[in-house]
Amino acid sequence: MQQLEAFYESTPKAVGFVERKIAIPSHTLNLYGPPRSGKSWCVLDYLASIPKRKRLYIDLRDLRVDRLALAEELQRFIDAKGIETVVVDHYDGTFPMPSCRQCILVTEAPFVENPMIPLLELRPLDFEEYLAFERHPIHLEHSFSLYLRTGSLPQMAGVHDSLLTMRLHDTVRSIFPSPIQQAAFRALARFLGKPVSVHQLYTGLKRSHRISKDRLYGMLKEWEQRGILRWLEKFEQPKAARRLLLYDFAMPASLYFEKSLMGQLYSIAAGRLLQLGREVVYTEGIDLYDPVEKGALLLSPFANQQSAAAKISGLIGELDRLDVRSVTILTVANAFGFTFDTIRVTAIPFYEWIMAED
Repeated sequence: MQQLEAFYESTPKAVGFVERKIAIPSHTLNLYGPPRSGKSWCVLDYLASIPKRKRLYIDLRDLRVDRLALAEELQRFIDAKGIETVVVDHYDGTFPMPSCRQCILVTEAPFVENPMIPLLELRPLDFEEYLAFERHPIHLEHSFSLYLRTGSLPQMAGVHDSLLTMRLHDTVRSIFPSPIQQAAFRALARFLGKPVSVHQLYTGLKRSHRISKDRLYGMLKEWEQRGILRWLEKFEQPKAARRLLLYDFAMPASLYFEKSLMGQLYSIAAGRLLQLGREVVYTEGIDLYDPVEKGALLLSPFANQQSAAAKISGLIGELDRLDVRSVTILTVANAFGFTFDTIRVTAIPFYEWIMAED
């Protein structure tokens, strides 16, 4: 039981932990979320509030772990020591969940094998959380510009510009270790926030890499389960190409010399609406449409009142057909409002909209 004694005697500390929006409750649960979203730091901060002799933290990615011995010895060790809270980080289901007062399984994909375990999701940083990581905030507009550059992964907050691309690429290599995975993620990055089909991705990828359609489909399905990517459907057209959302928007941007501001902004806007529980889709002319609230959101970074009115005029048929009652236009810095027919149009800077109460 040497490895368990070592884990028991030395729990890592969440040095410099910044509070997140989720709180870990005092019962058994599955904390899940995409890679590098901050799950380990959250559980380590939680464990710091529990007496040392009542807790045990095990990281299955520790290269010293002997899994066979661990599976055989773990329950006896918990019972012998009277341990009440056990955290198994990077749990993969290769051995049964230990029995104790509180067990926290930390995974990327939800652990669906036991539907009785409550789920708690941790997504990467939203803009409000990012502000807590910023050491010297100056102005919301400046902070949002930094957020666009560094992305939503906690470890990237505060990284100097001169090191940022290198750190982002190191993260890509860590999350996607094989060359074909890296190539597939790079192919996805090109379509951030845009409609794309899996067949389209496969056709482009097979020109330069040997990959079967089944392997690509399986890879994308796994990434979807791990929360790395999400799809946004076209309204009332389930067979149409879906818009691609990636859980971080700085990694994709770092993979090409040309930047895709619209893709990054779209990913952030859609992510916020989904986080709020909205059932958003897109249409031919509307970037994000909420069929329940009958609201439309358009991304137009440099819009002014004149160009916005012209855009709404061109969309009036679609807006009427969808019974849209309000349109929000996200800009870089401009704010204005007007009524077109019976539709209220409001333009607001992106950094203000993302901080507004729902």
